[in-house]
Amino acid sequence: MSFQFNHFLFLLFYTISIFLDFEFFLFFLNFIMLHIFLGLNAIFKDYVHQKEINFFFIFYVRLVFLLILNVFIELFF
Repeated sequence: MSFQFNHFLFLLFYTISIFLDFEFFLFFLNFIMLHIFLGLNAIFKDYVHQKEINFFFIFYVRLVFLLILNVFIELFF
């Protein structure tokens, strides 16, 4: 094989591996955010009245939805 073809294969493999590392990082970050959201949700339901923090739940639902949507957009486009 020629040097240029080996160089191309190396760059292709390197680019794909960087892309996959980035995707795994985003997936892990979204999992952590969802875990934090569900934990806060359980704490607030147990100790705080639901009506007083309704805007807080709406904010976090939208935030988690946007983060998960970001991962799906990154994966498919």
